[in-house]
Amino acid sequence: MSLINLSIKHGRSIDEARARLEMAVDEVRAKLGPMVQRVEWAADRNSVLLFGPGFRADMGIDAQEVHFAMDVPVLGSLLGKPVAAGLKDILQKTFQKRLT
Repeated sequence: MSLINLSIKHGRSIDEARARLEMAVDEVRAKLGPMVQRVEWAADRNSVLLFGPGFRADMGIDAQEVHFAMDVPVLGSLLGKPVAAGLKDILQKTFQKRLT
């Protein structure tokens, strides 16, 4: 089994980070469609589990960072690794600071 971990400083209030996490999940579902078979939100909406064939991803926020962890079983690695790369890309784009 392979575990992928990523943490990114978000530099936002917890409410704004929570809203961005929801945006990231919406984008993941839009881009990956049926690859995401189930989404389970925590009651406080600060973390979410995503399930699909060959993967389980855990995304969450705290006061300073957004965290991403993904289990990719050996048999699901062909499918899971591209999904992991897509999820990491979406999180980085959603949470990166933009210069104005």
